[in-house]
Amino acid sequence: MAALPGNAVSDRKERLERMIRDDYRFIWRLLRRLGVAENAVADAVQEVFLIAAERLADIKEGSERSFAFGTALRVAQSNRRALARERATDESDLSASSLPGPDELSDQKRARDLLNRVLAQMPLDLRTVFILFELEGMRSPEIAALVDVPLGTVASRLRRARETFRTLVAKATTVSADAGGRK
Repeated sequence: MAALPGNAVSDRKERLERMIRDDYRFIWRLLRRLGVAENAVADAVQEVFLIAAERLADIKEGSERSFAFGTALRVAQSNRRALARERATDESDLSASSLPGPDELSDQKRARDLLNRVLAQMPLDLRTVFILFELEGMRSPEIAALVDVPLGTVASRLRRARETFRTLVAKATTVSADAGGRK
């Protein structure tokens, strides 16, 4: 492999730094919302940008965010599979929660936990569009370009995602209300 001229190395370094600066927070939130555990999300973000650094020459100029997004989806999926394998080997009682008691949790923490549980139950294609539109504030045309699907598909997935989200939230709140009533 031939060595790159000094300017090319500098340009690649600046491009990678710009990519990290512009997209780090977005990728962190995306990974967290795609089900990566809070204690593993920093490592997952680092993995995304390490892959980007290795493949920087293959990334088309102006497509850095799309590349990071696609890589984040794959890293999250890999992380979820690993977590599922761990859970399959640990058949512990799911009723015993390691979370602090309700008196120690703030309303915001409970809402965030509910959101993460509901998002984890949604199919990946619906969850992705829902997260990008509702939580990241992206517009449909931008999502269509990022996910590489037609605009109509984004609209359809968003509609189905909202329905699924409402159903899962209603189900989760009913279950927690029923559990709260039993003593």
